[in-house]
Amino acid sequence: MVVDLRKKEIKKKFGEKVKMYRNLAKLTQEQLAEKCGCSPQTISGTETGYSFPSSNILFKIAEALDIPLVYLFNFGDDKNLKNKEISNVVTEIFGNLNEEQQKVMIKVMQELGYYIS
Repeated sequence: MVVDLRKKEIKKKFGEKVKMYRNLAKLTQEQLAEKCGCSPQTISGTETGYSFPSSNILFKIAEALDIPLVYLFNFGDDKNLKNKEISNVVTEIFGNLNEEQQKVMIKVMQELGYYIS
């Protein structure tokens, strides 16, 4: 009974991680499924904790999301996720700036880092 409960917990938490990283990658379930060579129902079932993907699909999910597989099993501290979120935001912001603006932003960030630490 306890083992079954733990299995359900793991499947649910794993599914939450897949969904979180899929959203960070700005992919739909259909797009992720296509990249993994599986059905959207497989991704949906995984994200809801209803089912667990085969080992083959498991590796393809991590590859499609461009993350180490272990990130999907890290149910504790979400530091890796936070770093990836920050990186995505910075990349998005810098992508909209010209080279001179990027240099100014780097200087500002360096100065902020100096005063914060």
